[in-house]
Amino acid sequence: MIGRHAEIALLREMIAESGAGQGNAIVVYGQAGIGKSALLAEIARTAGGDPLVLRVTGVEAEAELPFAALHMLLGPARQLITELPAAQRDALRGAFGQSEGGAQDRFLVGLAVLTLLADLAGERPLLCLVDDVQWLDRASVDALVFAARRLGAERITMILAARDDGTERPVDGVPELRLAGLARPDCEALLAEVAADLVPEARDRVIEEAEGNPLALLEFAGTLTPEQRAGRLSPLPLQPPRLSLAGRLEQSLRAAIRLLPERTQRLLLIAAAEDTGDLDLVLRAAQSFEAAQSFEAAEGFGAGAAEGFGPRMAEGSGGRAAGFGAAAAVGFGAGLADLEPAERRQLVRVSEDRLRFRHPLVKTAAYREAPLAHRVAAHHALARVLDGDEQADRRAWHLSAAAVGPDEETSAVLAATGDRARQRGSHASAATAYERAAQLTVDRRLRAQWLAAAAEAAIGTGQLARAGAAADRGRRLTGDPAVLARLAAVRAAVDAEHGGPTPAAHTLIEAAAGIAGNAPDDAASLLATAAGEAWFAGDRAALGQITELLAALGPGIDDSLATVAGAVRGMERVAAGDPAAGLPLLRAAIVPLRASLPTPAAGRVIGTYAVFSALMTGDDDAACEMAAAQVDTYREQGLIGALPHALQLLTQAQILHGRHAEAAASGAEAWQIAHDTGQAGRLRHLHGILARLAAIEGDDERCVGLAQQAEGAAQERNGSGWGGCALTLLDLVRARHEAVAERMARVLDGPLGHTVIVTFAIADYVEACVRLGEPSLATEAFARFDAWAAASAQPWAAAVAYRCRALLAPPGEAEAHYTTALQRHAQGGRPFERARTELLYGEWLRRGRRRSDAGVRLRAAMDRFAALGATLWAERARTELAATGARADLPEPGGQARPLDTLTPQELQVVRLAATGATNRQIAAQLFLSPRTVGFHLYKAYPKLGVSSRTDLAGIDLGWPA
Repeated sequence: MIGRHAEIALLREMIAESGAGQGNAIVVYGQAGIGKSALLAEIARTAGGDPLVLRVTGVEAEAELPFAALHMLLGPARQLITELPAAQRDALRGAFGQSEGGAQDRFLVGLAVLTLLADLAGERPLLCLVDDVQWLDRASVDALVFAARRLGAERITMILAARDDGTERPVDGVPELRLAGLARPDCEALLAEVAADLVPEARDRVIEEAEGNPLALLEFAGTLTPEQRAGRLSPLPLQPPRLSLAGRLEQSLRAAIRLLPERTQRLLLIAAAEDTGDLDLVLRAAQSFEAAQSFEAAEGFGAGAAEGFGPRMAEGSGGRAAGFGAAAAVGFGAGLADLEPAERRQLVRVSEDRLRFRHPLVKTAAYREAPLAHRVAAHHALARVLDGDEQADRRAWHLSAAAVGPDEETSAVLAATGDRARQRGSHASAATAYERAAQLTVDRRLRAQWLAAAAEAAIGTGQLARAGAAADRGRRLTGDPAVLARLAAVRAAVDAEHGGPTPAAHTLIEAAAGIAGNAPDDAASLLATAAGEAWFAGDRAALGQITELLAALGPGIDDSLATVAGAVRGMERVAAGDPAAGLPLLRAAIVPLRASLPTPAAGRVIGTYAVFSALMTGDDDAACEMAAAQVDTYREQGLIGALPHALQLLTQAQILHGRHAEAAASGAEAWQIAHDTGQAGRLRHLHGILARLAAIEGDDERCVGLAQQAEGAAQERNGSGWGGCALTLLDLVRARHEAVAERMARVLDGPLGHTVIVTFAIADYVEACVRLGEPSLATEAFARFDAWAAASAQPWAAAVAYRCRALLAPPGEAEAHYTTALQRHAQGGRPFERARTELLYGEWLRRGRRRSDAGVRLRAAMDRFAALGATLWAERARTELAATGARADLPEPGGQARPLDTLTPQELQVVRLAATGATNRQIAAQLFLSPRTVGFHLYKAYPKLGVSSRTDLAGIDLGWPA
């Protein structure tokens, strides 16, 4: 292979690393003809370590066939599908159409792919080569990328190649390798092999025109006449310079196509339209006859074409082009012998039952060079010979390509194709089918329904802009409240991500009001979602409106939704500044909502409100329990896309509970899955939550970075409250009291001032204002917290309220408040807050020259902070303790050397599951890893824990500080 020495060396190094147990993935990007396929072929031919090679190439005609590429790639491993964990096995079989239904979660197929590839690589390293990724169906891309991001310790190398044409890249989150043009010496070497007779002038012109592109070098050199090759014509008239290189290449190839016999051209057209290389299918289509009419005579073409049809007829222009009958027939009687001219010109290669174009640009040229009427006829011919249920989707897309105007029959066929794609978990393919079905019908009612289905499918694949556009088009077509409600749910999801929670809340309220009479449960679900958006928007008026609408639904709604409605009333009261009325309503919702969580029917709304109610009332035990139950349910059901939200709630509960090591593990997993599944909004919220952990640990740089990412460009973001309060906590321990006071004053007056974390941070504000000598600044805020603490009935909350009273009280009254606070802390809850109370009391005692008493409190605070991993706080307590004259040796983080604190978050999760007796395969299924990666984490964890096998884990203390 000429050139690419550095690229080949890099890829071979990756393969060697994978063979040693370090999985690798990379995406090779480059323009058409730059040599991506040649590079993959060279790697397959020369890869060291004798890997098993799996290959697949994207086919443009199959871009909307669900999991088509994945099915082809995994052919050698299909016998292993039955050995997958049940949920993964069912998901993959459903994706391949081998069983009823598909994956409930599109990412579960990706996990199944990871496990399957890992099983295949068990005895021999594996090399996966995926070419022309830009033409893979989206479902296959999602599955492969999910697996590529989680190869871990597997002996797998995955190399994907994709065309870089300036549009949206098909792959994110995987390292990239970009192919540039060949250097001049390599261009000369290539031409010396294929066109040695070129004179220097001709060679230089070809190199200049080709811009280092190998395909262009070969094609431009091949188009030269003998006179041009000999330099007798100068300058060389190659291609118009105004065209891009890709345009010049296509023009050159189209010129080559035009020189072929007409029957050969038509045969290549069918092959280009079919695009899978199935020679038998191409020849059968070529023997059929399909009525067609020339482009110029087709009725309804021209400037009146409607948006979305391209060259097709405008909607309402009278159906198919008139005159499509036998009198205008175009014969496709070409046969195998007619391929010979194209073979001689090296435009195609034919072997046994396959027909391959030399390059995808040749296929494009063959298709675009044909008149529209011929292209339409080619697709009709292919649709005629594609029979049987297994070919229904291919037939549907050929009928779609052949439709030149509204076509009710094809519209219905495409809608059915969308239904099948959705059932198999291929949301992107479903969205495309529904959108095309909507284009081909003149029935406004059907068009609105198909656009609603397209919008929902686009949301399912994370394509928010596409979903929003489809929803907006659908809303203009219908007055049906049920369809409008579906469209509103989509629009709200888009608005929540890009426009903030306020418009999302109002969109949902309007939709719910429209369906309240006919579908009360659906209306209640919409309103519950709207309440969450209004809560984070600080929109009290919207919360009041939602409460009224829920009350009007009455007893006719589902019991769980009725309980949620009660919680919403509690939210509205809390947001209005009346926790005495609101918290009892939230507390009353906890028990019935908790009872519904373990059942598969419990939706995300119910789970969210269950945990939220516990968090809002300060019941950390219930919050941790219910969030963990939700996480377990999602793991069992394989709902990977929903898991980051459940893990986020669990992380919040664990942080507040003082279980910081567990929170770090939960938060890390939530972040990784949200990242791998493209959940930008969830990542923003997680950044704010993880910022608080960084603040507790005293990691300034990380805390600031995460808090900034949580806030972004908008203040109405649920992550920014956590991020802002994390910065407040960091500033407090760093004695930046003025910064604390300024930030908290802004937050308390902003849209998030009533939220859970901001309410809890009022104690920080009180402490900062007292340190600044301006306690009156915090009086109003403390009154609010005190009312909330009294209504919560939580001992830890009462303790913090007494701590604030001690800070605000005259010196003669402070100690009584401190001692009462410690008595309440002794009843349990929030060890971090207990340590802070002990620290402040100890500091107060030291200033009163009661060194012995101060030493007791300060040492207790130091030990407790150290056990919680609150390094800066422990150091502050140690400094105060040293000032009393007592010995102040700071203990190791985590207290009495708990071995688990030496583990990474993922090692911790693996160890805890292994200690329950779960096998590597079972752990992998729960944590969405491969079994070998689980084994790698255990191998790394054993020496840290001082054990040699999983049986020894039973002797490790898996508890957490109280």
